[in-house]
Amino acid sequence: MEYDNDYNYQKNSIIDGAEKRPTGLTVLCILTFIGSGFMLLAYFISFALHDMILEQMLMLAETMSEPLNETYENAANTFAKTSQASFLLLMIPYLFSLVGAGIMLNMRKIGFHLYVVGQILVLGLPMLVLKNDFSPFGLILALLFVALYAIFFKKMR
Repeated sequence: MEYDNDYNYQKNSIIDGAEKRPTGLTVLCILTFIGSGFMLLAYFISFALHDMILEQMLMLAETMSEPLNETYENAANTFAKTSQASFLLLMIPYLFSLVGAGIMLNMRKIGFHLYVVGQILVLGLPMLVLKNDFSPFGLILALLFVALYAIFFKKMR
């Protein structure tokens, strides 16, 4: 019986001695899982259902009144010009961000580096693949999250 008590004591002391994850880091990771997870899902659906989405956009454009009709037709044309493979490529930055956040949730520094690579790709890849304009809001959001994650970097191992 004493052996079991010693074992429990050792097990508890190991748990108590471990570095606890800061609540702020947990909140950041959850926000990343929500945002990057949503974008990953959106790009996957755009890839998997490309033709059906395009068809639905064109049907909606026909039912809209004149100003909205033109807007939907322009959106449908832009969507049609984007290849299915492009949507797969656009999923990569969000995979990096999700994996990085998951690793940071386990208090590992390599997760921060993966997350930063993901954020750089989030900013640059749409400009290269979709020919989108640079997004100042995207830059501010990426810098904010990287800076907030950097606060917890020293506590990671």
